[in-house]
Amino acid sequence: MNPIEQNQALFPDPNCPARPRYARSAEDLPAPIVPYSTIIEMECDVCGGDGRNHDVQDDYEPCEHCIDGKVAVLRNWLVEAQQIEAGQLTTTELRREHLTALHHYVQTVVNVYNSEHSTSKEKTAA
Repeated sequence: MNPIEQNQALFPDPNCPARPRYARSAEDLPAPIVPYSTIIEMECDVCGGDGRNHDVQDDYEPCEHCIDGKVAVLRNWLVEAQQIEAGQLTTTELRREHLTALHHYVQTVVNVYNSEHSTSKEKTAA
């Protein structure tokens, strides 16, 4: 399985492949396929990044969704970049990771094309 197929396997829902996967910590997520996907830390949306459960009024109780106000997020940069270009992700900001994933993807496709093209030339010459 090549890195692009491995990256696609990390995101099982084909209808929404760019949807980030959230977990309390990076250990709870599958290993990313660099440079197509990586794990980043973001502030928790539930507690607002303070790590406290706001539903409980009495004592301090930690948020169930994060650790110290941070969640681990597995992002699929390659698919997000393709969906940004297609106009499907209008609220997602373009980041350097998107461009790096696209650049690596194009290099891979060109290398495969060139290797297949040179192999077909050798077969024709023989």
